[in-house]
Amino acid sequence: MNVDWLTSAQGQELIAEAKSATDPLIAIPALRKKHPDIDPNLISEALSQAQLQNRLAQRWNVDTANLILSEDGIMQATRPAASSYRAELVVSRFGQGAHVLDLTCGLGFDSLAFAKAGLQVTALEINPEIAAAARFNLRQTSCDVITADCLTFEIPESVDVVFVDPARRDPNAARRADGSTSRIFNPEDWSPSWDFVLELSGRIPVVAKVAPGFDTSAAPTWNAEWISIDGDLVETLLMPNGTGEKTATLIDSISGATSKFAGNEITATATIGKYLVVPDAALIRASALTNLADSISGGLVNEHIAWLTSRDETAVRQVVSASPRPALGFEILEAFRYSEKSLSASVKKYEAAGVTIMTRGMQLNVEALRKLAAKSAKKGTEELVVAIYREDAGPQALLCRRLA
Repeated sequence: MNVDWLTSAQGQELIAEAKSATDPLIAIPALRKKHPDIDPNLISEALSQAQLQNRLAQRWNVDTANLILSEDGIMQATRPAASSYRAELVVSRFGQGAHVLDLTCGLGFDSLAFAKAGLQVTALEINPEIAAAARFNLRQTSCDVITADCLTFEIPESVDVVFVDPARRDPNAARRADGSTSRIFNPEDWSPSWDFVLELSGRIPVVAKVAPGFDTSAAPTWNAEWISIDGDLVETLLMPNGTGEKTATLIDSISGATSKFAGNEITATATIGKYLVVPDAALIRASALTNLADSISGGLVNEHIAWLTSRDETAVRQVVSASPRPALGFEILEAFRYSEKSLSASVKKYEAAGVTIMTRGMQLNVEALRKLAAKSAKKGTEELVVAIYREDAGPQALLCRRLA
């Protein structure tokens, strides 16, 4: 990646021009013909940047013009709403103007959020090209971007807190159709490794962003916060020297509204009611279902299954219309012991524009079941939802309609 040229006036103009291209096979020869004085390789780089900007703008619904991006960088980049939330959290804990060391800054998006929140930021990046891109992306801030290896970098005494987002994708793996590479699930194979983060936390306060599926038993005294944005679980935020507290935080990226739910709780079960309530994944990860269950006068469908049930229509509708929304709601039409035969017999009674299959605690061929159910249902205009879950007495199924 020729960052010097991409950030030049000529490079920026060509990226802007290439952003309107819809077919790269047509765009490349057209741009080469229009700009015969520009190296064809640079034209290809400009088109790649334009495509990355368009993809990230569509994913985040923000302006990505005048950013330099990389394939791997946008795969691991934090959503702006999460970065902003985390930055405000750091401000509240360490104070306005605190000095943050972004240990693995990548393209600089987290550093940008820290700087916008009024924090002093030093950002490290081991890859010289990516560091150059980060400098460009952070050019309108006072962030100091340093090309250095975080494993050997000597942390200045002025640093108040270290933020680390370990690389969790294999840069050497083959790329999928969407440009991504395979995830690294073993924390000891992250870059930097989890052992390094633990050792670092013994010397200086650390805030760590890790994958939503991180096993918190590897950090028993760290407080863990699962963050969901618009219903998508995006990360786990870890802070050391805590009590092992677990929290779910839901963010509405449009309104900016935020809701927090205390976790580490045991939620009671309830008999199947008129409604099925499927909590946001952040609440499930944090075991933060009790408050939600109480709000709908309901409980778990099963002590091992993180779905709730309720008879209170008003309360359930309030939940599904809240911002941010803590759960999806479904009206239960039928409850029956699950088998393929019973599924076909039940679905046959109803009209459906399509059928969605949800499962918990069972390994089923969801696509095959969806086709079976869709074939059995009468043609209609509304979706049917089949929720299948494991029960000690045998697998159970709830046939439902989704609440708006």
